Amino acid sequence: MLLRDALGVTPGEMVSLIGAGGKTTILFRLARELRDQGGKVMVTTTTKIFKPTKPHIDRLFIVGDVQALVEVCAEIAAPMIIGAGCAVDPQGKLLGMPTPWLDRLNQQGAFDAILVEADDAASRWLKIPADDEPVIPESCQTTVWIVAIKILGKPITDEWVHRSARARELLGLPAEARVSEEILLQLVQHEEGCLKGIPPASRKLALINQADSAAEMAAAQTLGEKLQKLNFDKVVITSYASAEPIIREVAD
Repeated sequence: MLLRDALGVTPGEMVSLIGAGGKTTILFRLARELRDQGGKVMVTTTTKIFKPTKPHIDRLFIVGDVQALVEVCAEIAAPMIIGAGCAVDPQGKLLGMPTPWLDRLNQQGAFDAILVEADDAASRWLKIPADDEPVIPESCQTTVWIVAIKILGKPITDEWVHRSARARELLGLPAEARVSEEILLQLVQHEEGCLKGIPPASRKLALINQADSAAEMAAAQTLGEKLQKLNFDKVVITSYASAEPIIREVAD
């Protein structure tokens, strides 16, 4: 199964990725599949990501005027993956575009898809957002929350959880607490937890990543069935540990 089909991405959608445990891998996989379908796809961020290069994108634009981007890209033939940001910082990170610009691009239908990495998880397996996170454009049609199944059983510390102190604070957990399925579900349901900041009109999907063994796949399936009861439109399980990725939709 292709990721675009598992997620149900339709032409013209903006898709924002939040959470942790493989956002950038998912971002570029989805971009490639949509390009291979013949689309003109924009990949960007509202925070910052490492500056993308080939083969992940075909062209990169540093944008000072959003309308100029529209006009230039209108002359570029599909299929194409276009990376865009406002600047590149001294650490080689591509700095994000303002959400009003992305809403404008989305409303104008300038691309067949706009893919947005909408928060930063510092390469951890679980992310609890800060007060000003995530940064999702208001017009975003689909938001995908990502978590690594490998987080189950790990200590709620900065080694594994981005903003671990915040996670413990939200649930009143002791310093020695570990991530259980129950704790993860509580963090998903908490109003200041994993799903805060998603626009009301956006489809809400869950993607459980890094299910790289039979045991992890079974754990992901069990978790996915419980997540489905929390008003997610879809739950998808993925593994990219081999040349042939596993992409599976959790059945209703």
